[in-house]
Amino acid sequence: MMTVLPKAQKNETTDRASTTQNTEVSVFDWVDSRHQFLVDTYDRLMIEPNRKHISRCLYLADQIQKACNDHSVGILAALQLNRHPKHRYIKELLAGVLCELIGREVGMSSSSRLLLICASLTQDVAMLDLQESTLDRQSSPLTDGQRRQIQKHPSAGRKIIEQAGVKDALWLDAVEQHHERLNGSGYPNRLKQEEISSGAKILACADSYAAMVRPRGDRGVKIPKVAIKEVYLMRGDALDTEVVRVLINILGIHPPGTWVKLANGEQGVVREPGEDRPFPRVAALLDCDGNTLLGSQIRDTAIKDCAVLDMIDTPFVFNLAAVLNKLWPKIPAS
Repeated sequence: MMTVLPKAQKNETTDRASTTQNTEVSVFDWVDSRHQFLVDTYDRLMIEPNRKHISRCLYLADQIQKACNDHSVGILAALQLNRHPKHRYIKELLAGVLCELIGREVGMSSSSRLLLICASLTQDVAMLDLQESTLDRQSSPLTDGQRRQIQKHPSAGRKIIEQAGVKDALWLDAVEQHHERLNGSGYPNRLKQEEISSGAKILACADSYAAMVRPRGDRGVKIPKVAIKEVYLMRGDALDTEVVRVLINILGIHPPGTWVKLANGEQGVVREPGEDRPFPRVAALLDCDGNTLLGSQIRDTAIKDCAVLDMIDTPFVFNLAAVLNKLWPKIPAS
């Protein structure tokens, strides 16, 4: 049974959309506004979990799904490049986008993918207080008490969204099971193999990758190449083999938004996967001496002289935000 938006929420979102339907924004501004909408949603759910507030997740999931039809590469790039401390819930957005893209590839219906995105957006709803007040600021390892709270959050999260009126099994099961692992090593119920729902298997894979590439106070951040390798090594044991294969096919070895150094000495950012996935198209922004190039130069990394040597940290580029804004098509604001 699909959770339905209350009439008041429909009117609210329709009015908002009508005022911006002819406006286009950069992928970065699109991500910023959706992140702020998610923050506001969490604030409301923490005060009072009810149908009106949980329906905001459906509205946001619908926006993500529609935007991914034509702008998935730019959105992935913006999420990868976003490192501002204020964007503390980018992980949930990134996992939601990946759920949409993986679900599409494995043949899930549009309505099922919508619920899976909602599960991603609400997967950590039971540990928002802990994350915001402590984990995002904590540099030391988790305490035993924090570990226990984290291991309980999937079941507690299910109860919260049930209290808010969610009845969809796909959404509920994915939230409760997204930390379960095929080998029974996960939590909260140590489920194995087919005991885990298909939606939870997708969310587990998407969330594992997103958590690795997004920093949190008590853990460092991994570069995408390392995160992809770690997810790959978990295939068949902890994570579903087919889901891992699809995730890596979507991201490539060098995901959109990754900074790289090329064989010719230039530095640039991955703009999009190439026709041959191991060889992405890179927007070169700095020459071999570190000088800014006149406009971004698109390099085909299948060519030997333009091959990717390695991923690098973000270099200094004058007026970087304006340069990056031009690399991906704009998105309708609504």
